[in-house]
Amino acid sequence: MAEKQDDTASIGEHLFFSKQPIFSRNPKVWGYELIYRDSPWLLSATTNGVPPGRAASLAKRMAANAYALNLRGRVGAAKLMVPFSEASLLEKAPAGLPASHTVIELRESPDVGEDVLAVVDALRDDGYLLALDDFEGLPGCEALLQRADILRIDVREKRPVRILESMNKVEAGKALLVAKGVDTIELHKLARALGFKLFQGAYYKKAEVRPDRSLTASEASRLELFKVISGKPDFPKLAQSIAMDASISYRLLVFLNSAYFSFPVEITSIQHAVVLLGWEQIKNWLRVAILTDLSPSEKSHELVRIAAQRARFFELAASRSGYPADFQDSLFLLGLFSLLDAMLDMPMAEVVQALPINDDIKAGLLREKNVFAVWLELAKAIEETHWERVDKVVKLLRMESAVIASAYYDSHVLTNSFFEMSQ
Repeated sequence: MAEKQDDTASIGEHLFFSKQPIFSRNPKVWGYELIYRDSPWLLSATTNGVPPGRAASLAKRMAANAYALNLRGRVGAAKLMVPFSEASLLEKAPAGLPASHTVIELRESPDVGEDVLAVVDALRDDGYLLALDDFEGLPGCEALLQRADILRIDVREKRPVRILESMNKVEAGKALLVAKGVDTIELHKLARALGFKLFQGAYYKKAEVRPDRSLTASEASRLELFKVISGKPDFPKLAQSIAMDASISYRLLVFLNSAYFSFPVEITSIQHAVVLLGWEQIKNWLRVAILTDLSPSEKSHELVRIAAQRARFFELAASRSGYPADFQDSLFLLGLFSLLDAMLDMPMAEVVQALPINDDIKAGLLREKNVFAVWLELAKAIEETHWERVDKVVKLLRMESAVIASAYYDSHVLTNSFFEMSQ
């Protein structure tokens, strides 16, 4: 009898998930929260004859394992916070994730039983950390609070005095406090002032527009390089443009001499690199490298990662859905430039004037009503775990959910690989 195939990786590729960054005050990425979505596909992929509740628990565990094996490996020293239900804890679901990097997330509840607390104690003894979500210091939750290493407090639509009431219920230094739902720059400033050490939300994607801000000569020259790449293949002109920028030249040579390509000889010149790799293969990787170098040092590098993943996600989803190559390329540029306003702290209306893109892509970046704006809405809905909105946008685009989920998963793996090799 043939050995049963492990469905773990396959489940991961068909799963809608979001990996949301959690920032320290620097701002650097402290860790990520992994949020995944239940789906009928997950349940049908589990073994036959398993009760629905047990099947759901198994599916979640397999999904977590898939992430750990295929995505988590490149996070480095960052923590991975994963929400678990009490039932999944009793099923030992966290066992598939490494204790040294994993934070088990539970909702604050006075109804947690002694059996769950015993499992939590065993997991903490093994090195796992415990986070309580939506912490308010509810009566009856003292046992959980005593064990918590991290407390997440939702700061959305709350007056500062109420936020402080929750914070003051925690003994100083007893647990790390995470401000959750920090979706605006104003909320981030408030959370910092209140004393939070960690922050989670969409605030870092917002542009803090300065009236006197304009493109520097260096930024303008890098945007000009995008024009060279977007035109017809011209190897000498591209090589010359890259060679004039020491930082881009260095990134390109390091990338090409990585194990990913395994060229038999060392690549030592830009001209050699461009000719050897070929126009189409170098174009999009070089676009991401330029964007990485364009982002100011004081901005989070996570902005570039997300923009690069959006670009690859759009391109893969369009390719697998049969869209023509020129539309795939337009979508790649749409995703890549979608966070330039936040990177440069300039209005997108000013940024697009310097970009080598057509009017339809510009309209999409400005969130005017067209198909490109719909694609950006899809990426935003996935990143912010608005799953019902994801369903509506996928339906509006007349695409298959499985195609979108697998493209998002693969874009995440490919983007991590690129940044790992380019460091």
